[in-house]
Amino acid sequence: MGSGAAGCAARSPTAVADARTAVAVKTALVNDAGLGTLPIEVHARGGVVTLEGTVRSAAEIDRALTLARGIDGVARVESALEVGEPDLRVVRGEPALPALAPRPDDSPLRLLGAGASTRITNPSGDALAGAVNVGPLLRLRPRDGLGPAIAFNWTDALIESGPEGRPGLATVRLRPVMVGVEYGVARGRLAAGASIVAGYAFNSLDADITQAGPGRAVAVGNSFVWRPGVSLWYDVAPRLGINLFAGYLFTRPRVTFASDTAILTDRLPANAVVVSIGTAYWIF
Repeated sequence: MGSGAAGCAARSPTAVADARTAVAVKTALVNDAGLGTLPIEVHARGGVVTLEGTVRSAAEIDRALTLARGIDGVARVESALEVGEPDLRVVRGEPALPALAPRPDDSPLRLLGAGASTRITNPSGDALAGAVNVGPLLRLRPRDGLGPAIAFNWTDALIESGPEGRPGLATVRLRPVMVGVEYGVARGRLAAGASIVAGYAFNSLDADITQAGPGRAVAVGNSFVWRPGVSLWYDVAPRLGINLFAGYLFTRPRVTFASDTAILTDRLPANAVVVSIGTAYWIF
């Protein structure tokens, strides 16, 4: 049985990295003056470390979690520790090797999830009206602390009026691609985070050609975009999660309006509140 597990670990770089992480966490616990004699087991998978066993107080649970989070390679720490009367027959300085194989109820690695979300947009400008649309959702692994963030937040906005209050008769489609940072807190299936991202919006115009009118919007340019926001993620199944998001999108694309007598290009304040709900599947 042991040789099979060793062979699997030798073939899998992820298993080797998890083994090193688990050994490093176990060593840190054993070398701690207060926790060294306690029977704490360490499981690691995909950078997620789980601590199991019995300790004497809630303060010792906090101490164990703090030590584990300080080890390189640890993305998140989950606690299955209990307060009680621990069996102190563990020999200090001779820790048992942590389990390398995942337990039957372990989740997937949760490195990258992909799906779609439905978004409600409420523009702040008087010339625009809100819209509801569906766009892509990309989710990176939840973690404690700072980490990378990727966002799309594709939105539509109806131009209700152009220069001099004339009807714009078009829909601006904003397709931003943004990257940035997120500060997250992960607790089991639930994760929350606050992020700020920035990037470039690839915009297009859908004009209403069934209506004629002076000052119609005829073209839109791409634009710089940035967005602060907060999100809540919940794993409803091992590979499926639900994402709730609220944020504020900042962008001012150039829109060209045309009439029989003039062509005018102006910045359109397309800043908007964005609220969305979506679902994503953990690819790996």
